[in-house]
Amino acid sequence: MTNIILRVIIIYLIVIFLMRLMGKRQIGEMEPFELVITLIIADLATIPMAEQTIPIWYGIVPLFAIAIVHFIISFITNKSTVMRDIISGKPVIVVDQGKIDLKELKNLNMSCEELTEQLRNLDYFDIGDINYAIVERSGKITVIPKTDSLPTTREDLKIKTAETDIFYCIVENGKIIKRNFKELNIGHKIEGIMHDIIHNMLCTREELIFAHLSSSGDIYAQKKGGSIESFKIKLPQEPQPDENELSPLDESRLANKKLRGVK
Repeated sequence: MTNIILRVIIIYLIVIFLMRLMGKRQIGEMEPFELVITLIIADLATIPMAEQTIPIWYGIVPLFAIAIVHFIISFITNKSTVMRDIISGKPVIVVDQGKIDLKELKNLNMSCEELTEQLRNLDYFDIGDINYAIVERSGKITVIPKTDSLPTTREDLKIKTAETDIFYCIVENGKIIKRNFKELNIGHKIEGIMHDIIHNMLCTREELIFAHLSSSGDIYAQKKGGSIESFKIKLPQEPQPDENELSPLDESRLANKKLRGVK
């Protein structure tokens, strides 16, 4: 049993390492060759896990060989559009200026019923609202609606809104995520910010389920037994070093910031 457990741990870590190297695409976004390689890796990984009579290297070596094949194919498809079309296919227009192209549907082994089903999944229930529909390499459908069917935007209504900031999760189940405070350049004032959040939420730190913070000070937080609340806090400024005590490197950085208008 110990041997099996060790095999599982080793193969699992290797597969995770290889999948991280291969990228972060989801299954639905993978191109055909990527999906094939992923399935092969899954199959190769299971053999040395269960079969103790097979040396573990018989599983590890093929895994790395498949990863090398993946990188070679990715390099080729990135350099050559012809090879990319051969290996991964190319986007196909199945609805052209409001007309369904039955020939292209047949080439894709797709029926009109399957097309309309996928369009409904994209919230297009009336095919007459569609100007173009394109089947991408991954199999997903991209839709370009007719002008009259385009959704109304804030710009159309001449409504001015502020730009949306990126929110970082700074508290999860009562635990502070310090790296996200550093992303916001406020790692030096964690306790002060936590005090403001707890004061607004009327709870203890352990009772916070989560808290999301933006660079402008907007907060979304929830405590146990409560609902999501939003409020704003004043973020402290990053301390600036004394210019008289700056090193040559710090002086160069400060000069660059001033040139860019950064306070």
